[in-house]
Amino acid sequence: MPIYVNMVRDPVERVISWYYYVRAPWYFVERKRAFPDLPLPNPNWLKKDFEFCVRRGDKECSYRTGDERTDFGQLTEFFCGQEDDCTGFNTEVAMKKAMENVEKHYAVVGVLEELNKTLTVLEHYVPRFFKGALNTYWNEVQVFSKINRNIYKPPVKESTKVIVRRNFTREIEFYDFCKQRLHK
Repeated sequence: MPIYVNMVRDPVERVISWYYYVRAPWYFVERKRAFPDLPLPNPNWLKKDFEFCVRRGDKECSYRTGDERTDFGQLTEFFCGQEDDCTGFNTEVAMKKAMENVEKHYAVVGVLEELNKTLTVLEHYVPRFFKGALNTYWNEVQVFSKINRNIYKPPVKESTKVIVRRNFTREIEFYDFCKQRLHK
């Protein structure tokens, strides 16, 4: 029987990161190489600031319960599965099914913001694959801390994050569930 493990990240931080990742120059260089016929996006879209987008209520930054979102991966949708009930942003049905699936199928769901705890738990539950993971991480932290850094992502004000969090209630509840489970 396979052992399933996965990682989650604070959903608001994740969506902010995604927002700037898809606007980063290297993303379009890679995309243009892979798909030369696809047009480049509008420069105004590329330059649009997340805070401006949220505060103006742009569709791209309006996270409404039940909306079908294909632009960024939602935690609850991923862990819920492929059924129709699993689609739609921030739904209670998807969140509950995601929680059931985590309890039923996952040995460990780690939390990016609690990497030390995650690696310690992985070492304990799956030593065959994760023995020494925490030491390896700390020995290479300087290398790891530079991987996937987006220098084009500006800081986002806490007041903007509060606005976004209001619409991420079930995504946050699922994330908190995974954090609580990690600490069992």
